[in-house]
Amino acid sequence: MKQLKVYRAVLKEEGWSGLVKKSGKPVAIGLFIFFLFKGLLWLFLLYGGFELIF
Repeated sequence: MKQLKVYRAVLKEEGWSGLVKKSGKPVAIGLFIFFLFKGLLWLFLLYGGFELIF
Protein backbone atom coordinates (compact mmCIF):
# COMPACT_ATOMS: atom_id res chain seq x y z
CA MET A 1 0.00 0.00 0.00
CA LYS A 2 2.89 2.32 0.79
CA GLN A 3 4.42 1.69 -2.64
CA LEU A 4 1.14 2.58 -4.36
CA LYS A 5 1.21 6.01 -2.71
CA VAL A 6 4.80 6.52 -3.87
CA TYR A 7 3.92 5.51 -7.43
CA ARG A 8 0.90 7.81 -7.48
CA ALA A 9 3.02 10.71 -6.19
CA VAL A 10 5.59 10.15 -8.94
CA LEU A 11 2.78 9.89 -11.48
CA LYS A 12 1.30 13.22 -10.37
CA GLU A 13 4.64 15.03 -10.28
CA GLU A 14 6.40 13.68 -13.36
CA GLY A 15 3.73 11.94 -15.41
CA TRP A 16 3.85 8.53 -17.08
CA SER A 17 7.32 9.04 -18.54
CA GLY A 18 8.76 9.80 -15.10
CA LEU A 19 7.07 6.74 -13.67
CA VAL A 20 8.53 4.52 -16.38
CA LYS A 21 12.02 5.98 -15.79
CA LYS A 22 11.89 5.55 -12.00
CA SER A 23 9.90 2.33 -11.62
CA GLY A 24 9.98 0.50 -14.91
CA LYS A 25 7.43 -0.57 -17.49
CA PRO A 26 5.73 -3.33 -15.45
CA VAL A 27 4.75 -0.87 -12.72
CA ALA A 28 3.44 1.66 -15.24
CA ILE A 29 1.43 -1.02 -17.05
CA GLY A 30 0.09 -2.35 -13.75
CA LEU A 31 -1.06 1.10 -12.62
CA PHE A 32 -2.64 1.79 -16.00
CA ILE A 33 -4.60 -1.46 -15.83
CA PHE A 34 -5.58 -0.77 -12.20
CA PHE A 35 -7.00 2.67 -13.04
CA LEU A 36 -8.67 1.31 -16.18
CA PHE A 37 -10.47 -1.43 -14.23
CA LYS A 38 -11.35 1.03 -11.48
CA GLY A 39 -13.00 3.34 -14.01
CA LEU A 40 -14.79 0.50 -15.75
CA LEU A 41 -16.06 -0.78 -12.41
CA TRP A 42 -17.55 2.62 -11.59
CA LEU A 43 -19.21 2.76 -14.99
CA PHE A 44 -20.58 -0.73 -14.55
CA LEU A 45 -21.92 0.07 -11.08
CA LEU A 46 -23.54 3.30 -12.21
CA TYR A 47 -25.09 1.79 -15.33
CA GLY A 48 -26.07 -1.46 -13.58
CA GLY A 49 -27.53 0.44 -10.64
CA PHE A 50 -29.53 2.64 -12.98
CA GLU A 51 -30.88 -0.44 -14.76
CA LEU A 52 -31.87 -2.05 -11.46
CA ILE A 53 -33.79 1.03 -10.30
CA PHE A 54 -35.65 1.72 -13.56
